[in-house]
Amino acid sequence: MTQLQSTRSFTDAVGVEWAVREIGSPKMSQTLTKLLEHDRRSGGWLVFESNDGEKRRLAPYPPDWRTMTTFELERWCMKARRVPPAPARRAEDR
Repeated sequence: MTQLQSTRSFTDAVGVEWAVREIGSPKMSQTLTKLLEHDRRSGGWLVFESNDGEKRRLAPYPPDWRTMTTFELERWCMKARRVPPAPARRAEDR
């Protein structure tokens, strides 16, 4: 189970609209905690979702992301890792 903490939107330099959500440190079962023990997502992550359905994940993420300029936020979005659709994502996470 994860906690949604904050959301922000921006339009990148080529006109793509993005919504950014912060996923706080998840409360995990003992099994999941062991699986993600050394995973960079264990401290939470940012999810970038474009208006055309692309999804990216950034972990770890800058703590000041809420106050960054659109340019800075776009740079972090470009560094974020693309997230495949759910079935492929689950296979990749194993």
